[in-house]
Amino acid sequence: MHPVLIEIGRLRIYSYGFMLAASFWIGILLAARRARARGVDPVRIYDLSIILILAAVVGSRVLYILTHRSDYRSVLDVVALWQGGATFYGGFALALAGAVVYLRRAKLSFLLVADICAPSIALGESLTRIGCFLSGCCFGAPTGSALGVVFPPDCPAGYHAHGAALHPTQLYSSVFTLALAGALLLADRRRPFTGFTFSLLCVLYGAGRFTIDIFRYYEPSSRIAGGLAVSQAASVALAAAGAVLFAVLRRRRSARG
Repeated sequence: MHPVLIEIGRLRIYSYGFMLAASFWIGILLAARRARARGVDPVRIYDLSIILILAAVVGSRVLYILTHRSDYRSVLDVVALWQGGATFYGGFALALAGAVVYLRRAKLSFLLVADICAPSIALGESLTRIGCFLSGCCFGAPTGSALGVVFPPDCPAGYHAHGAALHPTQLYSSVFTLALAGALLLADRRRPFTGFTFSLLCVLYGAGRFTIDIFRYYEPSSRIAGGLAVSQAASVALAAAGAVLFAVLRRRRSARG
């Protein structure tokens, strides 16, 4: 793995931090371009992005720490975000709350902006998961399949695996969310109602993430009743919420004729 992407003297650019920054940058540019086409001032997207970045970073880090407590032994470990370790749902939930507050004050439709940003969310997740793979975090369970990857012992995956091959669930997630971003961009061209693309993101991401997490390693403390990981329970909730939102919006459109 390559947790450090570039090292010049004391200057280190970590792979995870670089990919995280790239995911935000590319996602924001894509959303701003889509906003202009939907009649929304791109400046609003740039303003919103500040809130989303802060909320996503804090929320994703906090939830990851809560579900991987044994990996953190000091305050430095907690704040060393550049070394990897973040959970999508923590960042998504806090960013969603921040977006609702900002858009209400800006008098912009939440569903309209959510549709604009949906492909960016999927694309950003795809890029970030590459950073996870390079850092050796968010790894899978042991496997004997040809897809298995042996991680070096100086990263979280290698430390836990002790030389065993693991499912590269980071790459599974990256490929899946990249395909999801493309699917959302295509589906958005014929969106039947506002909120369609966002609800589709929720349903498809929730279903895909639940499936990928079957092959991912989770500590016993991050599992709940029935053996489900916390993130799998969140996946079910997200997919269900997306399906309900889709049904409500479609019914509302039908009622309007």
